[in-house]
Parts: sequence; structure tokens; C-alpha cells
Amino acid sequence: MKPINEHIIYKTLSDMISEQAAPAGGAALETDNAESDAEESPFTPAEKRFLGKFDAYGTKHMGIIYSLSDIGVREFITRSGKDFNLTPGILLQLLRDKIIKIVPYTGWGRNDDYTIELQLSLDDVKGFGADDKAKAEKGSDAAGAPPGGEAPMPGPEVAWVMKYGDILSESAKVAKRLITETKTTKSKLSAVNVDKSRMLKKIPKQYVKHLEQLISNLSKTKYSVSEKERIIADILDNLAVNFKLSDKHIAKSYDFHKNQKRLQHIINKK
Repeated sequence: MKPINEHIIYKTLSDMISEQAAPAGGAALETDNAESDAEESPFTPAEKRFLGKFDAYGTKHMGIIYSLSDIGVREFITRSGKDFNLTPGILLQLLRDKIIKIVPYTGWGRNDDYTIELQLSLDDVKGFGADDKAKAEKGSDAAGAPPGGEAPMPGPEVAWVMKYGDILSESAKVAKRLITETKTTKSKLSAVNVDKSRMLKKIPKQYVKHLEQLISNLSKTKYSVSEKERIIADILDNLAVNFKLSDKHIAKSYDFHKNQKRLQHIINKK
């Protein structure tokens, strides 16, 4: 993983930890700060619950991270954190301790997705997932599944009981469908003309992509001219607040827009 990606991940996780307010009274969050158990284990109970998922799955790879950007890391924690007993604090600590590593999902240079790889042997985490395995077996027996059956039980408590190979297969199908849909709808997206811009070309491509999707989604709804004007006004209000710009700065930005005419040839064609 490139140093810049590592920096982005560490900073994002640190920001997420800071954003999570501590409970009233200053009590520590048990999932992040509980001390190691009495067995002199190097891991906290919360870390063992996460690492136990590798034991329960019987694999050294777990989860899919679609992007190493700030948005990608936050999306992964939101989507998979509950299922994997994973919080920003646990992920950050285990990455720093080199217990886990983020690696390309299907090998270096093959695509842009990533996964979490356990840097220990499965024997080192053996038993950590005993509770998860017990719950799975109990759920299978209650449903009348044959002994040793691998069919996952429905419901949130045992939703993880699925062979990792099946997860990879299903994820590949979803990815293929997304790629196909992207190819068929790409021409319908509203283009953001980066090449003709002064500053957009300096912004990371994934942020420009989000801007393109936002414009495209807004364009799908029919607004009156007055409504469009108010949308632009609302966007300017939010930019002014977040960029800490005064009315004078916003007016100057409009002057830049009016005078530079970098997209005038496109406007003339319409």
C-alpha cells in the first residue's frame, strides 16, 4: 500500500474516533478501550471479537473496501463494522500493530478494491471465534439443518454464517453488474469539464466523480428555472459556510465565472 493511502486511512480513522463522542460521565467505550483480559492476551476483548471473525470464517481475508479514500473507509466501517465487530479504533490499532493489513482484493494491480488480510496464522486466533461458531451451530440445529450443514441461517444474528468463497462469488457478480450498468449509463451522466477548468483538474478524481454524480442526480428531476436558481443559491450558501467565504468572495467567484467563459463554446452549442 502506498504511503499516501496509508496516511489517508490513518487520518480518516483518527478523525472518526474524534467524531465519536464519549458516553456521558466520561466512561470508556468498551469496544475500543477495554483492557486485555486476564489470560495475558495481547488483545483487548473487543479486538478478540473482531479477530474471532477470521477464526469463524476460517480465512485470512475478510471484507471489501471499495476505495482507500476518506469516503471509502467511512463507507466500509458503516457497512461492515457491526457484522465484523469492528470500530475505527480497533481497525486503527491493529493496522498500527501490523496485526492486519489492507491489500488489493484480488491481487496487486488487478482492480481497485481492497480487503483486510490477517498477518498472523489462523492458529494464533484459534478459539477467538468460538462464540460465533457456537451461535451458528445452535441456529442450524434449531432450524433442523443436517449436522455439519453449511447453509446460513437468515436473520441479523447469524447473517455472517456463509463460506467466504460464496461471499467472493456473490461480490464478483455484483461488481460485474455494477460495471455493466456503469458502461450503459455512462453516456447519460452529466460531464464535469475538468480539462477546461482552472482548479478542478487539481482535485482528486474521486471527488470530481462525486460532483459528476451529484449534478447527474439533480438533472434527473425537472425543476423550474426559479427552483434551479434557488438550488444554486443554497449550494453557494453551503460553500460559503464550509469554505469560510464572505459575500465579497462569492461575488468575486461569480466574476471569475462571468469573465473566464471557459465553457462558453458548450453553452453556445446548446
